[in-house]
Amino acid sequence: MKITEIVIDIVERNLDFVGDNVFQASGVTGGIVHQGILRIKTDQGIEGNCMVGGHRGDSILMINNIFKKFINLLKGQNPLDNLSLWTHLNKMPKASINRFTPLDYASFSAIDVALWDLKGKVSGLPVYSLLGGSIKDIPAYGTYQPRHNDAEGYVRESNEMKNLGLGAYKIHPGPMDTNKTINMLDLVRHNVGEEYTLMLDPNNSYDYRKALEIGKALDENFFYWFEDPIKWDDFESINKLYKEINTPLAMSDQMPYLFSENKLYAKRLAPQIMRGTSRKLGITGLFRSSAVAEAFNKRCEIGTGGNIFFNMANIHVTCSINNCTYYEYWMPTSTADFATVENIQLENGNVKPFDKPGLGLTLDDKWIKENKIFTMK
Repeated sequence: MKITEIVIDIVERNLDFVGDNVFQASGVTGGIVHQGILRIKTDQGIEGNCMVGGHRGDSILMINNIFKKFINLLKGQNPLDNLSLWTHLNKMPKASINRFTPLDYASFSAIDVALWDLKGKVSGLPVYSLLGGSIKDIPAYGTYQPRHNDAEGYVRESNEMKNLGLGAYKIHPGPMDTNKTINMLDLVRHNVGEEYTLMLDPNNSYDYRKALEIGKALDENFFYWFEDPIKWDDFESINKLYKEINTPLAMSDQMPYLFSENKLYAKRLAPQIMRGTSRKLGITGLFRSSAVAEAFNKRCEIGTGGNIFFNMANIHVTCSINNCTYYEYWMPTSTADFATVENIQLENGNVKPFDKPGLGLTLDDKWIKENKIFTMK
């Protein structure tokens, strides 16, 4: 079997704005966006699929990067040798995985996921089975990007999570000052009760002093983890924070934290939880990153993929490892659920993969045709 062609349909969507009144260091969701529908075709008529681009921003640079850097490396290769392809790229002196830019990682991650999808379709097995896992229910926590400037907004948001049947809620507090944030934490905890699971993620926006004050409030409110409070590479502050608070630290979702940076966290006492997602690492890199974390007795909590293919890839990996406890149920789900017949189903606060070959997703060719603006091949 050989790869004969790589095709990407560019689709255009007009998304409702989310959190447009709150400062977003990583960008606001909403407006006109473009994503790519990736098809890796073979000489046997079987294709693997993924999407290029997430729930915000534009994917045109990533799509161009795929054609610039990876097409010639993939054509003529056996797609079933996807691990060998990943390793080959890792060893290339001019295109080493460890020397990739964040753009390169995001571009190659879509290729990696599509190759796993193809491999599953060829074998007739779901990806989780190829990885050695089994189907299971995965508890989900709900979250939105920052979209409130007051505590009451997050109280309402916590009610929304409970009404959906979710057993956990991760708060993205945005730029609220320390006192307002602590007041919000108290009010949300009081609203959901002592047994409900809560997390906080300020997206690496705090200095050490603010992180410490809010971290102590998290301790008092029994939070499950404190995610990305400070810069991912401020190791001195991470270590000091670890010694001063009891709430486990979870890091890092920052884009520069990629596969090769695992070693910078693995041997340290903190953070206790490492982060990863197929959106940055593909299935191969995410699976291997979780193994690195497990070897050092750390969890690898997997973050949102940004589109339904990456999200489903995250689910398949979670079914295949032992050190991820939650699926990140990013809301509104409409930003990620498009161009496929199936959607990820939330049942009793859990998600799970479809028991079908590959990722178990079917492209909605009618929707793609209606929303496509051009095709690259």
